[in-house]
Amino acid sequence: MIIGPFERLQREMWGYRQASILAALAELDLGTVILENNNSLSAAELADRCSCDWRGVAVLLNALSAMGYLLKSGTGDAARYAVAEEYQPFLDSRHPQTFIPMMRHMACGQRTWARLTWSVRDGRSQERQDSILGAEQDRTSFIMGMHSIASGLADSVMDSLRGAKILAFAKQNPRILDIGGASGTYTAAFLKELPGSSATIFDLPDGIAQAKKRFTGSEMEARVTLVEGDFTKVPLPLGFDFAWISAIIHQMNRSESRMLYAKALDALNPGGMVAVRDFVMSEDRLSPVEGALFGINMFVNTPNGMVYTYGEIKEDLELAGFVEVTHAVDVPSMAAVVTAKKRQ
Repeated sequence: MIIGPFERLQREMWGYRQASILAALAELDLGTVILENNNSLSAAELADRCSCDWRGVAVLLNALSAMGYLLKSGTGDAARYAVAEEYQPFLDSRHPQTFIPMMRHMACGQRTWARLTWSVRDGRSQERQDSILGAEQDRTSFIMGMHSIASGLADSVMDSLRGAKILAFAKQNPRILDIGGASGTYTAAFLKELPGSSATIFDLPDGIAQAKKRFTGSEMEARVTLVEGDFTKVPLPLGFDFAWISAIIHQMNRSESRMLYAKALDALNPGGMVAVRDFVMSEDRLSPVEGALFGINMFVNTPNGMVYTYGEIKEDLELAGFVEVTHAVDVPSMAAVVTAKKRQ
C-alpha cells in the first residue's frame, strides 16, 4: 500500500508511542514477573509485585495486549494477562535469548534522542538521564544488549568472513585479539571456527566481568585470556595474528580511530590482519539508511562518535601504517567489514 507524504509524516511521528510502551515493559521487567507467576497476573497483582501504580500498570498492560505482546482474558478488575507464547523467550530476562537488556539500552537511547533538537543547536550531546534502574544497571544493559545483538549476528558474520576468505589467513594455532570484546560473543565464534586458535579479550572491567561469567567453566576457558584495560590510555597486548575491532570506531572521531588502529598494528605480528566491523557509509553518507540514523545516535550519545565512509576508514588505516586495505564484506548494515594487513 502506497501512503502519501502526510500519512508518512504522521506515522513516523507517532512511532515514539510503541517504543515508549516497550521501554516501560523492559525497564519494569513486567514480562519476567508475569512468567514467574505461571504466566497469569491481574493488573493489581502485577502492580503490587512491581511496586507500581495500579492504574499505570493497567493502561500499560492493555496497550501491550492490543499490540499483541500480551494476551488478555476477562474484563474489569478480574482481567488477567499473559505473555504471548512467541515473545516469551525475548521478554523473560532470565532466558538465554532475552532481548530485555537491549530494550533497556534502547530506552536509554530514547531519552537522548528526545533531546536531539538541543544537541543540534548546541553541537554536542546533552546530559544523560539514568533509567529508573540506575546508572550501573544501564551499563550492564548496554553490555548484555550488545551480547544479545552479537549472538544473533555471529553466525552470519562468520559466514561472511569465511566467504570473503578473511579467515584464510589463519596459520596453525593463530592468536586472536578481540579489542573491546565485552562478553566474548565473537571470541567464542572465532574459537569455534578455528579449532586450533586462542584468543585474548581486552576490555574495560565491566566487559571483562561479563566475559568471565561466559567462559568460566566452559570448554573454551583454557583458550581465552581476559585482560582489563582502557585502550585509549594503555597499549594493547602484543603478539597476535588477527585483531578484531567490532562496533567500536563509531564511538570515536578520526584521530581517535587512528590511535586505535596504530595500537592494533603494534599488537600484531608481521603479516597479521586487522578486521574492522561497523557501518561503512556511501561517499555521500546517505546509505545505508540505518547507518545515517545511527550517525544521529552517535551524535546524541557520544562526544565524538560518527559513522565512516570506506574512504575515511581506508585512509586512517593507512595513516596508522596498515597496507592492503580492503572493503572485504560490503553489506548495508553494521556487519560490513574492512580488513588491512601489517607489513611482513
